[in-house]
Amino acid sequence: MKIMFGHLQIKSAYSFQRSTILIKDLVKMAKEKHIDALALCDKDNMYGAYEFYEECTKANIKPIFGLEATVLINGEHYPMTLLAIDDQGYFDLISLTSKINLSKERAIVLDDLIPYVAHLLIISASDEGIVERLVLKDMEKEAEKYLRRFKEMFKDHYYIMIQNHHIALQKNRNERLIALAKYLNIKLLWGNDVCYLRKQDALAVDLMSASQEGRTLPVQYEVVSDERYLKSEEEIKACIPASLMEETARVVQMCKATIPQGIKNLPAYPTPANVSAETYLRELCKVGLKKRFKGQRVTKPYIERLSYELDVIHSMGFDDYFLIVWDYVQFSKKHHILVGPGRGSAAGSLVAYVLGITNVDPLAYDLLFERFLNPERVSMPDIDIDFQDDRRDEVVRYVIEKYGQNHVCQIVTFSTYGPRVAIKDIGKVMNVPLPRLEMIAKMVPTGPKNKKTITEVYQTSASFQSLINENKALRKLIGAMSVVEHLPRNISMHAAGVVLSRRPLSQSVPLVIGPSDMVMSQYSKDYIEKAGLLKMDFLGLKNLTMIDYILKDLHKEGYDLSLQDIPLNDQKTYEMLSRGDTFGVFQLESAGMRNLLRRMKPRELNDIIAAIALYRPGPMDNIPLYLKNRANQKEIVYLTEELKSILSSTYGIIIYQEQIMQIARIIAGFSLGKADMLRKAISKKNIKAMQMMKEEFIEGAIKNRHSKEKAVEIYNLIEKFANYGFNKSHSVAYAIIAYQLAYLKANAPRIFFASILSNVGASSSTKLHCIQEAKKYGVKILSPSINKSTDRFTVEKEGIRYSLTAIKNVGYAGYRSISEEREKGPFIDLYDFLARMEKTRMNKSMMDALIEAGAFDEFEKNRAYIKGNLDKMVEYVHLKNTIGVDEEPILDYIKEDRYRKLEEEKEVLGLYLTTHPLTYVKEKLSIPIISLCDVSQYVGKSINVIMSISRVKSVVDKRGREMAFIEGQDDTSQQDCVCFSQSYERYKDSLKRGKIVAMEVRVQMRETLSLVVNKVKEIK
Repeated sequence: MKIMFGHLQIKSAYSFQRSTILIKDLVKMAKEKHIDALALCDKDNMYGAYEFYEECTKANIKPIFGLEATVLINGEHYPMTLLAIDDQGYFDLISLTSKINLSKERAIVLDDLIPYVAHLLIISASDEGIVERLVLKDMEKEAEKYLRRFKEMFKDHYYIMIQNHHIALQKNRNERLIALAKYLNIKLLWGNDVCYLRKQDALAVDLMSASQEGRTLPVQYEVVSDERYLKSEEEIKACIPASLMEETARVVQMCKATIPQGIKNLPAYPTPANVSAETYLRELCKVGLKKRFKGQRVTKPYIERLSYELDVIHSMGFDDYFLIVWDYVQFSKKHHILVGPGRGSAAGSLVAYVLGITNVDPLAYDLLFERFLNPERVSMPDIDIDFQDDRRDEVVRYVIEKYGQNHVCQIVTFSTYGPRVAIKDIGKVMNVPLPRLEMIAKMVPTGPKNKKTITEVYQTSASFQSLINENKALRKLIGAMSVVEHLPRNISMHAAGVVLSRRPLSQSVPLVIGPSDMVMSQYSKDYIEKAGLLKMDFLGLKNLTMIDYILKDLHKEGYDLSLQDIPLNDQKTYEMLSRGDTFGVFQLESAGMRNLLRRMKPRELNDIIAAIALYRPGPMDNIPLYLKNRANQKEIVYLTEELKSILSSTYGIIIYQEQIMQIARIIAGFSLGKADMLRKAISKKNIKAMQMMKEEFIEGAIKNRHSKEKAVEIYNLIEKFANYGFNKSHSVAYAIIAYQLAYLKANAPRIFFASILSNVGASSSTKLHCIQEAKKYGVKILSPSINKSTDRFTVEKEGIRYSLTAIKNVGYAGYRSISEEREKGPFIDLYDFLARMEKTRMNKSMMDALIEAGAFDEFEKNRAYIKGNLDKMVEYVHLKNTIGVDEEPILDYIKEDRYRKLEEEKEVLGLYLTTHPLTYVKEKLSIPIISLCDVSQYVGKSINVIMSISRVKSVVDKRGREMAFIEGQDDTSQQDCVCFSQSYERYKDSLKRGKIVAMEVRVQMRETLSLVVNKVKEIK
């Protein structure tokens, strides 16, 4: 029998800044080098353990679970390597890494390892280990004392690892360690402390370590050793004694830990009076169903569907799961936290509907439970819930408090360096100037459509290559940068995922403290369910926050509207959608979607449901056919009469996954569970499963009296559309949110736009767009007011009042100081404001910003006058407050420049609010000018416009000539233009960002409205 060869000390890139090894690359190279076993021993963590286990198993390489643990010995931190002998050893490592990462010391006390020794091997295996450091300091007696102590504590499970990285000091230390081990009868192993796959990657590890520690290295720096790479058996034999090879092989054989499969650690819901979860769930559902029918008699289809779903849920062991979700949704509703109507396939469950988890009646919309929970394919249920995003954390805190921190955690994600951060982080180590690094970094495209690696840019861009090659440091670093860009840089928290468990989490999954001091699983979302745990997504949805604020503002105005009160047949709403007027409307905002709505002219909610399902890559190819059939319904031909009942609502086209399942049931006699397996096989392109199910489909269709030819034709139809079919449950739920927002926009535009402005964040362009859209509805945006403005955009009779926190240099702390003082009474005039705010932390930059934004216009319209006399006013107020001087100063008259006033306003608000400078420019022009907000009325015609250019993107056309895409704005709207090569060559110098130009353009409408530039005149 062949002796197994394996590496027992490997760090992956999850030992952040200590390794360049990605797990897939590690396993691939190990396979190429015929390595039998690998031990992953990351620094204090097991982030990669599950991924490592799966990849090794696929490659038929033995995975060994390990950990380089930080151990507290006499108050100092030292590393020791731990290897799992068996399955319990794997769980012991989980427990230990959790203890390390959840402790203040970020270490485990040496004596705390003793309870784990039966299932672990403990190895002194690091240059930084206490024994190794003592030997290097010639303190061998002290080293011997610790070796005796370790052997006494860990018995035969204690080893010393010998490494040979061709370093003189290491060679000397090894000789002494070997002598001590023989003297004390301690077993020896070999190791290579692998932290890169190839020799040439050694520099990258040193550079990352230096970057992490804030050190710099000279350009002439050379690595001390490049031997810590993944060596083959022959390379190891050439530098390691044969006796160590044999003992290491025995350890490789000894370590047989796996990750046990099929162990579920699903949470339990604490039912009242200890009734069973099944009984409690059924009782809640009965009550909930009666509530949904509002006192009317419950019909048979609902009773049967509910009974069926409850039976399936119980047989699959998910009663507790539904109760847990019901409980935190009820908490949210009781505390007036807005919850979405549903998300994903869960909207197909009647149980979820009667419990109030969703607000979509699955029978009314032909939604299928089996798309959510398939009794023929056991998998974890997945109920994702949308909450208003500003209160999502309250729900998570509730769940943690109810079930305990030991049973609830969030989920880790990893931030990757990416090319730009890699260039800056690594470049700084060798003192490359930051402006140069930023310039080079910006040359690497990172957008989703044209993403490139550093290597790809270096190989294809002569200018990038030139900038690298002309700098000695960059020439040396470019290889390391191209390695580092692909590596994880640090951990962050998954935006939505929450894990719940019955047993303490640290018995199932490694834990870590994440951002905001939240406990997180070290396993990412891809491995949580495989580890037997339940993942729930608590998603924060900005649109629900918007709706919540709109409803509160309506309440203030005397309208007590709830979402349930919104009628689904409002003509005003459908007219607005048919115009493509969907700015701010969830799911319906994109230019392509607006174009679809204009062509579709929706008349009912089903049209919006279809639009959401159709407008995505793949399905959108069917839009022309859908619209054609919708307009000519009598011409639609169905392959069989049965298909008509399924496809008539979508005009003969398969749009939804549920339709595929219904076809398989009616035509081939499949159960809905089996039909879902067919859908999944086709969408995942599982050829083997597809072929098997195709045969079963044809056989079933023939049994149902269809010809073989017709059966094949119908199956081919399914196969054609299955790739594109969308989950109707999700489409219905999101169509409801979209419609609700559209209704509120159509019927309460002032409040709608105030809510959007309060939720768009700091983007000036988005605010500007919103203000322009609001103006179309006759909604006026009022300047900020020191007495009336709050931390949000608020609704007044005259319009929407600008927020104080949206002013540059004010911020929330500044607003609070103003607000607290204002609670004592409004500010009477500017002197009163200065006097009352003197003792606050308001600084000059904040005061200037308030003046420039127009916050004091109610006291004095001339902003230049206030700024020019501010020092005198402040001095007067100070003297009055301190020694009682009450003689107002004589203020200087200052004439205001109207252009400068507007530019200062734009500087602090990010946009022109009171008026636009182009308004003044237009007054001086003799030619007729069309406002940008009106250009859609002139499709196919040539018109004159004036705009301030905000962006120019030049590209090369098919003939190799330069053309440009231009974005600009006037005082009414913003618009995209295209300038083809002939015109661009002529007017290129005038078409620059920041310039004001008058243009003759031709208005065209394809997917979106665009202006084709014919002539340009720059306005000075």
